[in-house]
Amino acid sequence: MLMMNEKATNFSSFVGYRQLVIDLTTDLKKLKEYGEHLKLENGNMLIEEILKRIANDSFDIAIVGEFKRGKSTLINALLGKDILPTDILPCSATLNRITYNVSPLVKIEYKDGQIEDISIDKLPEYVTKLTDESAKISEKIKEATVYYPINYCRNNVDIIDTPGLNDDKSMTDITLSVLPQVDAAILVIMAQSPFSEYERDFLENKLLTNDLGRVLFVVTGIDRCDEDEVDKVLKSIADRIEKYVLKKAAKTLGEDSEEFAVYRRKLGKPKVFGISAKQALKGKIKGDDELLEKSCFPQFEKELERFLTEDRGAVVLQVPVNRILATSSEILKTIEIQENALAMKKEEFEEKYQEAINEINHLRQKKKEELSRINTSATNAFNHLQPLLDEFWPTLESQSLAIIDNVDIQAEDIKKDNIEYTQQRILSQVSDNAKNIGQNYSERIQIEIEKALDQEAVRLQKFGDEMLASLDRIHNIFVNPTGAPDLMVEGIVSSAIGSFTIPGLAGVWTGYRIAGVKGAFVGGIGGFGGAVGAGAIMALLGIPLVWPAFLAVSIVSVFTGNWLTKAVFKKDGIEAFRAGMREAVLNQFDEMKKQGDFVKNVRQQVNRAFDALKEKIESETETVLNDTQHTLDELKTKIQRENIMTEKEKEELKEIALGVTKIMENASKINQQLISVLDK
Repeated sequence: MLMMNEKATNFSSFVGYRQLVIDLTTDLKKLKEYGEHLKLENGNMLIEEILKRIANDSFDIAIVGEFKRGKSTLINALLGKDILPTDILPCSATLNRITYNVSPLVKIEYKDGQIEDISIDKLPEYVTKLTDESAKISEKIKEATVYYPINYCRNNVDIIDTPGLNDDKSMTDITLSVLPQVDAAILVIMAQSPFSEYERDFLENKLLTNDLGRVLFVVTGIDRCDEDEVDKVLKSIADRIEKYVLKKAAKTLGEDSEEFAVYRRKLGKPKVFGISAKQALKGKIKGDDELLEKSCFPQFEKELERFLTEDRGAVVLQVPVNRILATSSEILKTIEIQENALAMKKEEFEEKYQEAINEINHLRQKKKEELSRINTSATNAFNHLQPLLDEFWPTLESQSLAIIDNVDIQAEDIKKDNIEYTQQRILSQVSDNAKNIGQNYSERIQIEIEKALDQEAVRLQKFGDEMLASLDRIHNIFVNPTGAPDLMVEGIVSSAIGSFTIPGLAGVWTGYRIAGVKGAFVGGIGGFGGAVGAGAIMALLGIPLVWPAFLAVSIVSVFTGNWLTKAVFKKDGIEAFRAGMREAVLNQFDEMKKQGDFVKNVRQQVNRAFDALKEKIESETETVLNDTQHTLDELKTKIQRENIMTEKEKEELKEIALGVTKIMENASKINQQLISVLDK
């Protein structure tokens, strides 16, 4: 068994992270073998669940930015190969995923579900807008996956090239659809024209809502700046990003709120890197280390790698580590119970057996009560949200009417030839404002749900402690029976449990509270060392994020079509025109209310969150209790048949106990490292 050392626990690189995952997987599989030997079937099911999660673990990086900012060149520089097409015109028209494979090829996935394999040199004919024909083909494509033997992607890293923003609406929608699904996003900005109005809006109203904790900022083209200007440009961009982040947080949390004050204190400097992707690509292709260093690319790559492994891994790896600690404790206690119980007389065991069963039943009753309390907490969480829900529609309507009332309209604007353009101009402002309001309320609702879950976890800590105490009582019932012989594993087990154990729910809550202290606001900005955010708390509990970051209503679809033209076109005079616009917009809001029950959707979202928490409590509790009861029942049968433990069986248990202790030791050291990263 590999004992931990500095090299083994260094997971700030892809290689180190992957080795750590391999070590944890090996330990989990070994515990599963031990569990099978001891017939701990329920615990093994939880291990199997964790192994599946680890097997599917990967890193997805989305490269985003306005068109012609050098996104494809940046990706090619990461890969060290000229793979993705680049051009002076807007180029990418689909999502292009780059993943590792020994043999180079491209798989085209069409929107109708068809799959087509093509050679890499044919890629520009499918995923660009460089010709009319390729533009028509790209419209039918959902995603193109480029398989290539690139070292950077060897460690389960996928890089996603997104279409340029602010090119056309369909391209922007494609990019926005992928953001919630990735582990990190890189926003590419040009040094020569940093922060257009569109980039500012995208950062504040789109990217930040998906978790700034997962965003790196890359300023390309620094080779075209004077050397003494580069630092000034980067500082200016970093300052502006920080300003937008605080503005967003103030709007979402409330400028006078305690949450905003805490958030402001915690906010670190955004990660902004100045690079020359062209120099980096050329340096890698030609093997020119001097040119590569000049591009400032190596520093960016190193931080990206650490960002994806150490920060993210501190949360992701907490789940398998907690499972190892919990299962190890259960196995060691089971071994000690077995050896002690089989050394007892039948009457003594019967008495202790009944005492243990009573303790199990008591714990099950307590669990039932806790599940009922979680239901009550879910109802209270929803009721707490009610004032926010009540003000949503009035806010949406009043702000929309204010736009209509205050917009500048001249007599010329409502003449027959101009009126449709005027309507669309005003409608665009109303629509953009409505989308921002909807997004803001969605984020505030999500934050309140997360806060309610956090409070529930604090409350459930008491149950976690009671469960731990109850399991200890069951264990102690069978320790040191009258007249017991010298037991081979007793010293091993007692030492291990005393030193390393974080069993079951206790381990879960420990991880939860570490994350909770560092918990993030505004979609996770600044949380967990800046690497992960929304949903990371639940990830620590091993609960999948079952609710989306949602917009309450589909505002965009409501403001499309020609309904407004028909509704307002015949209104004469500026005030009559305004009145017509107000009436038409309010009517559409009424339609929106009918199409989707906003309050019902929020209630469902709250229930999903708390139901996931209940499922975790149920599974964690019943896993231990079922395996414990099964062990006791098996022992009861053996004792009634007057079976005794053979020397061979004792030796096997001793071997298992020693193996589990080493695994526990290993996991305990890793756990301390994960905690130190989370607690930065």
